[in-house]
Amino acid sequence: MKFRKVIVLGLATSMAMSSLAFAEAATEGTADGEHYPGAYVQYRENDPAADADVEITSTDKVTWTIAVCLQESNPQSQAVAKMAQEIYDATNGNFVWDVHYNSELGSEGEAVELVRNNTAQFVTSNVTTMSSYVEDYGIFALPYLFHSEEDLLNYLQDSDVAKNLYTKLEDSAGLVTLGFNCTGTRCLSTKGVKQGSKPDDFKGVKVRSMEAQVWQDVIESLGATPVPVAYTELYTALQTGVVQGQDNPIANTVDGKFYEVIDTFYETDHAFLISGYYTNPEAWDALPDDYKALVEGELIKYQGDYYHDEILKFRDECTKTVEDAGVKIVPQDELDMDAFYESADNMIQEKYASNDAYAEYISDIKETFGY
Repeated sequence: MKFRKVIVLGLATSMAMSSLAFAEAATEGTADGEHYPGAYVQYRENDPAADADVEITSTDKVTWTIAVCLQESNPQSQAVAKMAQEIYDATNGNFVWDVHYNSELGSEGEAVELVRNNTAQFVTSNVTTMSSYVEDYGIFALPYLFHSEEDLLNYLQDSDVAKNLYTKLEDSAGLVTLGFNCTGTRCLSTKGVKQGSKPDDFKGVKVRSMEAQVWQDVIESLGATPVPVAYTELYTALQTGVVQGQDNPIANTVDGKFYEVIDTFYETDHAFLISGYYTNPEAWDALPDDYKALVEGELIKYQGDYYHDEILKFRDECTKTVEDAGVKIVPQDELDMDAFYESADNMIQEKYASNDAYAEYISDIKETFGY
């Protein structure tokens, strides 16, 4: 057997209860009680209901190659490892997940291609990667498209418009969408700039952006001036004043040690980082229904509930590292969030609302949540 078991690494810092309430699982028979939303989406009519406790009667021997681009210690990777172990145990060793971590099978884009070709059968990937196949996925790069992680995941789980998007991806790219989780949020941080609370306070502040126009538009919607800088050059750019800010998540701010060259971190949460879980339609349709129900249930159990708890602890640990370095954390209750929402909405209406690939989603999200 080739299954690789990962030892879950403990996280030292405890976390207070999340302000995000658990949402009811969308699929009947998933489990008793409530679950954090989005980890499994049911859009294919013939797929069974998710059930981590399904009675396994099939004896089909199946081995899937699993491509995970993150390190083994990452909470998302730990969740995959737990899924793999439980799937193996529940099927008496007949369904094996051969898990490869840390981009062992190639970059994220290369791993997605392996799944499309059925060389691998399961991959985790940022949803914006899917814009290479279906332009519509670029919508998820826009700022404040959603005002909370829970809204985002509930929309991905329940919206008929979103489910049509998954069908479009399957038809055009040969990828079955299994579910989602949120790995973090992009937040503004600055160095040597007077503390602000609204976009107007950041006029003229040079903030690093990626090259793509959409990311430059994101920075402008925060009130700042975008300056394209490669990620590998960002630390030096902050250190030397080429830029006065960045908009990376708290985890990246720790990983890149950017906390050494910033002094203020704003919890703007202006863009959510969404991981999707994808499989090959031929491989998925070859599974017996009890194996499918098991995988779906394990997604809810581990990529939803377990991952949500662990990522909160992980983010809290990162926040403590940043604070211990002397960086001031500015929470949302000290920010004029309505001003940020309005600025982002004005930019979206001006530059993206007339885009045929985006307009339906923008309208549907606004109508769904009353933004």
